[in-house]
Amino acid sequence: MLEQFTECCGRAGLVGAGVLLSNTSRRGHKSAKFDVVRKPLQGCRGFCLLSLLMLLATGCGTVPDLETSRRFQGAEETFATAKSADDFVQAAAQFQEVLDGGFQSGSVYYNQGNAWMQAGQTGRAIAAYRLAQRSLPRDPYLAANLRQALVKSGNAEANGKSILDYVFFWQNSLSYSEKAWLVTLLLICVLLLALAGQLVSFQTELKRINACVAVVLVLAAVSVARDWSQIELTKHGAIVASTVARKGGADSYEPAFNQSLVDGTEFVVMSEQSDWLQIQVVGIGAGWVPVRNCVTY
Repeated sequence: MLEQFTECCGRAGLVGAGVLLSNTSRRGHKSAKFDVVRKPLQGCRGFCLLSLLMLLATGCGTVPDLETSRRFQGAEETFATAKSADDFVQAAAQFQEVLDGGFQSGSVYYNQGNAWMQAGQTGRAIAAYRLAQRSLPRDPYLAANLRQALVKSGNAEANGKSILDYVFFWQNSLSYSEKAWLVTLLLICVLLLALAGQLVSFQTELKRINACVAVVLVLAAVSVARDWSQIELTKHGAIVASTVARKGGADSYEPAFNQSLVDGTEFVVMSEQSDWLQIQVVGIGAGWVPVRNCVTY
């Protein structure tokens, strides 16, 4: 039944695991601990419902095959029944198997981030949430979970806004692909308006409209370029275990900072050398850290 469903649906995404890690749950009441607010789906009926939610909740450019759907269901069940940190680590590993299988989905990264967070691995959770944000920039639960992870790691204050963030105020409200589609549509509008201006009598008005659309097109193109630079050209990362940053790529070098970098500290990779990374930490500076204590994306 599921196989027929996935063949007929065409475009389907994967829904979130239903966890809000902040103190206010999806139901709106206060909680003293992290809450799982939905029960695991059981049996064939639950599996079909899961697939229906896949279709309705989040679309993506690829169709999850039967094996991918089964892997996702297995990860969901492991997450829902987890009782220890090791169980949540196993759930995160199962979500990674879905991603390694070629199915890239913001919802899978979101679920994986929830699993890492419940396992107490803040750095890995932040990395997963950041990857999820590239596809789900307006998801309020994702934003809330990422915010709590940053607060837990002590990095909430370090991630301030730049002047460009205020100029391009929509930058974090649209995904990379949505911005690319917007640029394409605006370019088509500019070309059509330019062509129409040669065929109608009210050319002056059309030229003014076209000039306004062209300005918006330029701004949208710059916005896409910013995303392209951050996603394609820049390697980001997070510390996953407390580590001492060094002034060089070896333990023999002196510490680069007065304090160790804690789990969840975010950075940008500047260069790589053997098993070491030269990183730049916002508000702190540059230093070298061992690869084993980092996750990069």
